[in-house]
Amino acid sequence: MSDRLNVLVVMADEQSWNTLGCTGNPAAQTPYLDALAGESTVFDACYTPFPLCCPARTSLWTGLMPRHHGVLGNWRPIEPRLRSAGVAQAFAAAGYHTHYNGKWHVPGTTPGQMGWADSSAIPAVLRGQDRGRYIEDYRSWAGKRGYTFDPDHIENLTTRDLAALGEKPYATSSVPLDSFLETWQCDTFLEGLDQRPADKPWLAVCSMNAPHFPMLVPSPYDELIDRDRVRLPESWSTGTATKPREVRDSHFARDFENLTEQEWIEVTSHYLGLCALVDAQFGRIRQYLEDAGEWDRTVVVFTSDHGDLMGAHRLMEKGHFLHYEEDLRVPLIVRHPDGRQSRNANFVSLVDVGATISELAGVTWDEPQDGFSFAAMVGDDRAAPIREYVTAETMLHDGRPGGNGDPFHAKHWQYPRDSLNLSVRTADHRYVFRSHDEAELYDLAADPWEQHNVATAETATVAQLAELLANEVSDVLPEAAALVRKSIPATQASKG
Repeated sequence: MSDRLNVLVVMADEQSWNTLGCTGNPAAQTPYLDALAGESTVFDACYTPFPLCCPARTSLWTGLMPRHHGVLGNWRPIEPRLRSAGVAQAFAAAGYHTHYNGKWHVPGTTPGQMGWADSSAIPAVLRGQDRGRYIEDYRSWAGKRGYTFDPDHIENLTTRDLAALGEKPYATSSVPLDSFLETWQCDTFLEGLDQRPADKPWLAVCSMNAPHFPMLVPSPYDELIDRDRVRLPESWSTGTATKPREVRDSHFARDFENLTEQEWIEVTSHYLGLCALVDAQFGRIRQYLEDAGEWDRTVVVFTSDHGDLMGAHRLMEKGHFLHYEEDLRVPLIVRHPDGRQSRNANFVSLVDVGATISELAGVTWDEPQDGFSFAAMVGDDRAAPIREYVTAETMLHDGRPGGNGDPFHAKHWQYPRDSLNLSVRTADHRYVFRSHDEAELYDLAADPWEQHNVATAETATVAQLAELLANEVSDVLPEAAALVRKSIPATQASKG
């Protein structure tokens, strides 16, 4: 048996920071992750670089910002030079066994190409798009148990499920818990770990689909959450009234504008029910490792690719237009076997995770990266911060988030054909630059729920943060950087 540390990464999909008991949600039912937090470092200021699945996941495994890795929308392929790159290659080269399970969503490449020796529960690629829940092995397995999914739907929905979700954006699954995707996926992950070589340390990832839409929840998780403890976000009351046009007119607003307050509580309860389901699968993984004598030799990471608005500003889901706290801030819990525990408020990004687990495991990863290791902060809340701010970037090529899986490189971005939204989060402010709409500035000390846009009033802060964003992206987006800078005097002039 190797004396080197193993690394386990358990990843949810679309799970916001504020969905756990340990992060203060009074309705959350997450006992296993809360227990993990009690013996780990909880990072309270971890942010995604792009509030969408494929770009965020590609950043996680490459350590690169989206403008550098090429996945600038769901299903737009990774830059060809990166198809065989990433942190798993570094672990493999260091003698680690690598296993990837579940949702992949790094378009244009495969787990095997990127250094994962074994993989399981990987979704099918349909019409050039890898579909998170459309896992052919699972559909075949569930079919043998008598569950038939709609063949033309990318989710695992039965006819009954489709009818239920046609009425409201939440429902109880017709597939019971013992046959539900997350249960099966956790089974396959543990079976994969059973096949690990006994003489090698390992890097293993279990990448769940929950709590991603649709809010289709198996019993008893559909009723697990106490509705009386659910608190809608403060910004639910103001809705989209103070938001830019492209947010007000987006389908994120239109699709849910007729929900009553009680229906918002219901959909939130179903969402938190799926978070509880993820928590239960984590509990199973922990028990397996404890029984195998591996838990105390393993670095454990729990995180998510991005969040979900889930009622903030009366919006739901995530995407190009939605550069707000609930979408961008994600949970991050890191446990080191030496028992170091702390709570850390320093900024970190998902692009930093690969460098961090490499350092914690003693693995050399020499590829160019935008991320920084925060290993020194694990267990030490006095360690120096690695970032003064975090940024996020989203762009649309010719108005299309993913096109048909066509490549789109940041260096080819053109205004006004393409749109770009950039945001920066500092200790005191969030600033959002929108190439095709008004800018936003929120004073987070006075307005933590981002309800009052003060961009036209606080022009000095706008100028400072806009220049910061321009400098950040000017290497491959010079035209966009120029557009950001051009917006600065216009913003200042508007004060007068």
